[in-house]
Amino acid sequence: MRRGRDGRSERERVAFLLAGGVRLVYYGTPILAVPPLLRLIEDGKPPSLVVTRRDRPSGRGLALAPSPVRAAAEARGIPVATPERAGAPEEIERLRALAPDVLVLVAYGQILSPGLLRLPKIGAINVHFSLLPRHRGASPIQAAILAGDREAGVTTMWMTEKLDEGPVFSSLSTPIGPEEDAGSLGGRLAELGARCLSETLTRIERGEIVRRDQDPSRATYAPKLTREDSRLLLADDPVRFTRKVRAFAPEPGAYLELERERIQILSAAPGSIGAEAGPGEPPGSVLALHRERGLAIRLSSGSVWLKSVRPSGRKVMDAFAYANGARIKPGGMLPVKDLAA
Repeated sequence: MRRGRDGRSERERVAFLLAGGVRLVYYGTPILAVPPLLRLIEDGKPPSLVVTRRDRPSGRGLALAPSPVRAAAEARGIPVATPERAGAPEEIERLRALAPDVLVLVAYGQILSPGLLRLPKIGAINVHFSLLPRHRGASPIQAAILAGDREAGVTTMWMTEKLDEGPVFSSLSTPIGPEEDAGSLGGRLAELGARCLSETLTRIERGEIVRRDQDPSRATYAPKLTREDSRLLLADDPVRFTRKVRAFAPEPGAYLELERERIQILSAAPGSIGAEAGPGEPPGSVLALHRERGLAIRLSSGSVWLKSVRPSGRKVMDAFAYANGARIKPGGMLPVKDLAA
């Protein structure tokens, strides 16, 4: 067993450091990062400091609103910092004064600098919303749905200077439902992430550090998504079209660019698969309108049912009501821009 200069093994050193209780600093921003934070508090491990994104404009009035993690932390009396940049000199000094044992990062939104990663006595743990090494990167939940994965998961990982490539401590998985969207899947993964983090820290405190390196040959990447990635195309096949809808629902919503407006599609189902559009039914043709199933349109290959939509500046409504209001009828055309796209 490899031992350090003080003669202790890694497990013995960690147990010695944590004899008086773990000191944590928590990095997180969106609603996904709230359950793991609350679980730390329930476990008797409240962070000494929560670091989160600065307040941003929100809602129709564009008033500044705190991140979900900031709201949750302040409601429980936990100090909060909102540095403009992770690893800024003033942040390094603030954390050095706190002398944390562990940094915990859950969907913070920025990469921690090498200086920050070297600061805690033990190290930094990332709760990543994927089954690493699959879907490393910024959008693992959307990537899992877009790829048609049958399961998703969470992983606790020791952070290194390489993006999501550190050794893995623990993973938990959950099946992805055939019609499940990113919102419902993300909510379930957030709860799994809380459990995975809790179990990981408990094992660290017991000196049960068992890490395994990731297999780089199995790695895939999920880069940060852009607005253009959520654009729905008539050239998409029905499976690709509906996976896009699920991956971007409920926010920001995949969208169709129409001649006079942009319409978000929040729920859709494949219609016919693989049937080529006939001469009388070009892509964009309205094939059917049904009170329960919605609005069926022709794609370049096959068709889809649009079930739930949100027109620009309006509330979510079912596609049947939208079509009636817009006077869209079978035999007509949905006025999609760039039909050849």
